[in-house]
Amino acid sequence: MELKDIVAIAGQGGLHKIVGRSKNGLIVETIGTGRRFSTSFQDKVSVLDDISIYTLEEDLRLNKVLIKLKEIGEVPTAKDDIKKVREFLIGAINLDSERVYDNDIKKLMNWFHLLKDVLDFAKLAEPEEGEAEVSAASDEEATAEEAKPKKVAAKKTAAPKTAAPKSAAPKANSKGAGGSKTSYRPKAV
Repeated sequence: MELKDIVAIAGQGGLHKIVGRSKNGLIVETIGTGRRFSTSFQDKVSVLDDISIYTLEEDLRLNKVLIKLKEIGEVPTAKDDIKKVREFLIGAINLDSERVYDNDIKKLMNWFHLLKDVLDFAKLAEPEEGEAEVSAASDEEATAEEAKPKKVAAKKTAAPKTAAPKSAAPKANSKGAGGSKTSYRPKAV
């Protein structure tokens, strides 16, 4: 299982694995209980692969945080004293203590303990190499694009609108004096 397959849903406890898709949302299975349900487009769903944590140097992606916590081995739980957990994270990942809330730290600890037995940590380290290859390829494409002259689409100009000439003769009233093919009949009383 990879982080791109795992989501957190606002208002729902725990983490969920994406099982499939429906026309209105996702079909997910709760990690641990195996309960399946579908989400709607109104639910706020966050993919764990997109989450990062504030550190003093830079924002650290969740996969790197989980790898560092796995390397340390003895990680406190969310039920431990929050001050001790915060100090642990400051030492482990150089957490920016001013910008990270206590609830976020508890959520991180819960997520780690849920995923440590389920997640394949070897696959978490692989995207770093792939990202380097992708960035090198994108740098080559960027220099290739700079060398090519860019084509600019010609702007379409609208043809000038010409107004139809107004006739000098006034229009005849269709209900008026004999010009109508239909005659006016009053309703019978």
